[in-house]
Amino acid sequence: MVTATERSSSQEDLSWLERVRVWRKRVSDRFKLGPHYTIERFGVVMAALSLSGLLVVGMTVWGALSAGNTVLSETALYNSTFVTSRTGVEGTVNPVYVNRDRDRALVLMKFEIPSQMSSDAADYYVYGTGIDGGPGGGPTTLDTPLAGAVYSFGNTGYLGIILEAPDGFAPQLINLTVRARKELMTPRNRPVATGMDRSFIENDQWRVVVNPAARGAEHLPALDSDRLPEPEDIFAGTVTWRTEQAKRKVLDSRLADMKTQLTRISNYTSQMAQTSVRVGNDPSVRLLPPALPSAIDGDSITGMDSVELRTELMEKPSSAIEGVANKTERAALLDTTFPDGYLVNTYTLHSSGPMSGGTDFDWRQRSVADGYFETLGTGEPSIGDYLAHLSEQPIPSMSSRDLRWPLSNGDTINDVRPGDTRAKPLIELRNNAMTAYDEYFALKRAYQTVDLLELLVMEQTLDQVVSESTKASGPTAASFRS
Repeated sequence: MVTATERSSSQEDLSWLERVRVWRKRVSDRFKLGPHYTIERFGVVMAALSLSGLLVVGMTVWGALSAGNTVLSETALYNSTFVTSRTGVEGTVNPVYVNRDRDRALVLMKFEIPSQMSSDAADYYVYGTGIDGGPGGGPTTLDTPLAGAVYSFGNTGYLGIILEAPDGFAPQLINLTVRARKELMTPRNRPVATGMDRSFIENDQWRVVVNPAARGAEHLPALDSDRLPEPEDIFAGTVTWRTEQAKRKVLDSRLADMKTQLTRISNYTSQMAQTSVRVGNDPSVRLLPPALPSAIDGDSITGMDSVELRTELMEKPSSAIEGVANKTERAALLDTTFPDGYLVNTYTLHSSGPMSGGTDFDWRQRSVADGYFETLGTGEPSIGDYLAHLSEQPIPSMSSRDLRWPLSNGDTINDVRPGDTRAKPLIELRNNAMTAYDEYFALKRAYQTVDLLELLVMEQTLDQVVSESTKASGPTAASFRS
């Protein structure tokens, strides 16, 4: 039996369902979505999809523009290599450098084979434009006026372009077309000019795309002066700085490794005094240190390791720390600005003199730009003459197996019978000491006959840059579309 309450609830449900049907019919009639309006219904669906598509495309475009703006604000160099269009000469492009005010920039290029380039800056011409769109876009006007100059750093293979923007660089891609007025070598049969204008077929030239306004541009103090910097200042702050800092790290590490081997040798020498065995009728025979060649005899290394130095620097000013206090400003900067955070030590080698074919000097207190050669007192008129003199000397070699390893009984370790197991501790001690001596000798030879000489070669190169560099400026050297 249905109660009055249940009948009332059923009537309310029917009323609610009826209202829904009425609402659906009104919407269907209003937008023509009923079964007799297939085309109209399709149009509404497509409109909804189109609106969704527009939203997706809009978000995609916004994302692309945002990403593009991010790249533009970060990226200063868009091609790290180049190939000349007619002769196929190859080269690399260094990071873009700027001054502190970001109204002067340097684009530094290096030819893979220096002899393939002209060392006269007047043999090059630069034309700069803006770029419409991305790096592959067409030319357009520059957002800010520019002026430029061309630097050739002698026969080093480096060519530099100075850009000056009196109003500061705008965040814009700049296309630099660098043209060699004289072909760098015999032209190829087919110029490398795909996707470029006819000038790349008619002239030996190449492109570099930069954005000096980007955060990726590196600060170069040599560009901070009120006038155009000298070529040697640019070269010393870029090429020499990188190679010298890398070499100082090698020298520092080499001394640390040499110190380790000398410590091992000292430990083995102590063990020799404490280790004795029965040999024949003698109950207490010890191994004695060998007589060493003059190249390493009496060597020692003093100073602090990197951890000790860091502790000292936390407790004292650098001016109060031996091995640090007397460094020139440039030497100190070289040793405290390693990109990987490398920490130097203060080790110094003390020896009776350099190996044959090598040299020895205190490289820590000065730098290549400060000059080492003048402090050596070699008696030679130039670095080239000094290096030539050293090259005539034989590079020494040593095998500690060939050294005489005496025993305390007057014999040598080689006199011990091979089957005498009681002498095994002395033989093992000799073998360990041999390894340490050989490794130390090899490290010192590399240090004095390779590493230190490379610092002098860097100084010689910088001297050549001073005397042989050329620069060209004005509209005949560089012009820009503005």
